[in-house]
Amino acid sequence: MPDAATSPRVLGTLDSFAISPRELLLTAYQNVPPAPGREGGTQAPAAPPPEGPGPGGPGAIGGLLPLLLVVVPMLLLLFFSSRSQQKRYAAVIAGLKRGDRVLTQSGLVGRFVEMKDRFAILEIAPGVKVEVLKSSIAGNVDMPGVQASLEKK
Repeated sequence: MPDAATSPRVLGTLDSFAISPRELLLTAYQNVPPAPGREGGTQAPAAPPPEGPGPGGPGAIGGLLPLLLVVVPMLLLLFFSSRSQQKRYAAVIAGLKRGDRVLTQSGLVGRFVEMKDRFAILEIAPGVKVEVLKSSIAGNVDMPGVQASLEKK
């Protein structure tokens, strides 16, 4: 392994400067006065102090207010729309009677036979009964809303 004196410099452009790479990095990231006995370089002027209250002051709440005015109504809208959708689905499941034609989310159409605690039994052909999850029932095919959505497709 070559020693540091004979190896090529990674930052070859720093050879032309009169200061070391370490000093260059220090002056690039912070306002450091020159070392005693060296010439003073150009220093960036100090940034003016920020105006207005600090991070803990009343301005911090004012900055969050527009965000809250947008996010809170969206969350309420999502919450209430999902609740009304759950209520509609529960009403459809509760209103199923033996012999109703039902549609599953996978597109299977059959006659409703029986409802168990987690599963529903559908008859998809004479003598062919299948168990599907109760949550996979999309609705009653004979209902007007379901018929309209089927006609669109």
